[in-house]
Amino acid sequence: MANAFVSWLLGKPSASVSAGAPALAAPGSGSSLAQAIVGDIIGHLPTEAITRDNAPRVPELKRALKAHQALVAPIRFEQWKPGGDAPIPAQPYWVASCAYPGMSRYIAYKKLVEELFWEGFGVLACRLDVNGNVWDWVPVPRHMWTMDNQTQAITLHEAIPAEYRMRIVVVPLGANGVMVDGVDSIRQARKLEAARQSRLDTPPAATELHVTDPAYNGMTKPEMETLATNYSEVRKTTSVSVTPSFIEVKERGISGQLDLFESAKNSLRLELAMHGGVPASFVEGGKEGGANGEMNYQGKGGPTAELWTFGSAEYARAIAAALSGDDVVGPGAEVRADLSHISAPAPTSIDPEAGDTGNPTTEEN
Repeated sequence: MANAFVSWLLGKPSASVSAGAPALAAPGSGSSLAQAIVGDIIGHLPTEAITRDNAPRVPELKRALKAHQALVAPIRFEQWKPGGDAPIPAQPYWVASCAYPGMSRYIAYKKLVEELFWEGFGVLACRLDVNGNVWDWVPVPRHMWTMDNQTQAITLHEAIPAEYRMRIVVVPLGANGVMVDGVDSIRQARKLEAARQSRLDTPPAATELHVTDPAYNGMTKPEMETLATNYSEVRKTTSVSVTPSFIEVKERGISGQLDLFESAKNSLRLELAMHGGVPASFVEGGKEGGANGEMNYQGKGGPTAELWTFGSAEYARAIAAALSGDDVVGPGAEVRADLSHISAPAPTSIDPEAGDTGNPTTEEN
């Protein structure tokens, strides 16, 4: 039992029996390269572990990931001639297709971006052709591979079909993932959400009936509840209330307390946007909290241009660099990304045959 708990805590996959190929498109669960404990005092039972299960529950990071996936997943990565200026006529099978059950090439890139986003590191399980070149590949979720701390050798889970364990290709982002560098902000977001939910479940009293006569200090709880209920019932039927001389009514309201949560949430959005590689305006920064919590941030090149230049492009370049390796396309070959759908003018109609007005996809302010 102890070994099973340690394996779970470290994110090591346990042996499993699979009747078919595992659904690699499913999200990872229960592991990351660096798990963090949401506990302020060492030795106390942690309230929550930051894992790949609950980190996506932070809405700003989920939106940031979807933005990068929306830009990178549709990109066509093609093999080019060594030193040439055009793609090769006969592209490898993996460029446009995927033979893994339940997986498409679009989903494969989408899941690869997800691994790079959270872990800063991706692993491809490859199927080879008769010449020893990569014929097909699929991204492996973090919970389905392990790394030896000494040799850095990667071992795939035995549930992955043997034909896709013929070669392993590593896709490094060149930077830590959000689960590492952004774990403090994730922790804050989770704590803030828990505190906000607790406040919603037990809101502070908007009206206080202050008993000024010391003679009533010995009131029992049922007597205080009866006093509050009687006052509340009267206020339901009329806007005028009559109170004894020994009761002072204090209207405190609750908007100020709620604004504190909105202001804290809004300020945290800027940090989450930085870790997620998206403009703060993209995660709705400055939309809550009123004047006290308002925070406006806008890049000069427009939100789409900034999203690509300082965010999504990093994932596209990392994928192209890994697929250009000799272990994928052979010596001297290169894989490039077709970015025509990103640099093309924005259409003015959903009709694919319709023209456009020449307005660039990246808005100029």
